[in-house]
Amino acid sequence: MIDPRFQEVLEFIEERDENGEPSVRAKIAIKIQAYAQDVDDLRKELAGIENEVSELQAEVDGQSIALHEQSERKTDLVTEAQDAAVRAAMSGSGAGSARLRKQAQATRDRIAEFTKDFEEESNRVAQLTITLEAKKQAVKDQRGMIVRRLNTMSSLADRAGVEFGVELTAPQTQTQSGPRAVAPRVVRRRPRRVRVRRRRAS
Repeated sequence: MIDPRFQEVLEFIEERDENGEPSVRAKIAIKIQAYAQDVDDLRKELAGIENEVSELQAEVDGQSIALHEQSERKTDLVTEAQDAAVRAAMSGSGAGSARLRKQAQATRDRIAEFTKDFEEESNRVAQLTITLEAKKQAVKDQRGMIVRRLNTMSSLADRAGVEFGVELTAPQTQTQSGPRAVAPRVVRRRPRRVRVRRRRAS
């Protein structure tokens, strides 16, 4: 969508000079139109990237919570295995001791399998986090490109304003029907000052 600020400039996109070529204002308008379309495309891409960032952020947050819960569960399993091993050692060599040792070994096997799954999930979350940070940087870059193009459009609009101003305020030649009559200049003379001499008494 074309920014309303540049609509006035775009009205001159079809303007031609005396040679039938695009005028200076038309060339500026064409550039602004191209930049405006580019900005519109970048904004659409930005919306898609921002949507991906939101989805990735939600996934990373969910996986991080799950990892925290798994970490707590692993701690419980380690404690359970240690307790079973201690009870087996204290019970001697009877059937109860064998059962406790078997229970402790089963718990250790669960811990090993649990640790493997935990590491795989941790690596997955780490990769998702890297992707998320890259997408966030892409959002910043995309916004930067949009700002730079808008600044360029503003500069072009300023230049177009100068072109409009020069052309719109240029003095137009006025045709005169005949020579302009000039009123005769009236010269006013100051009255001559008369000097009076006084006679001395004899």
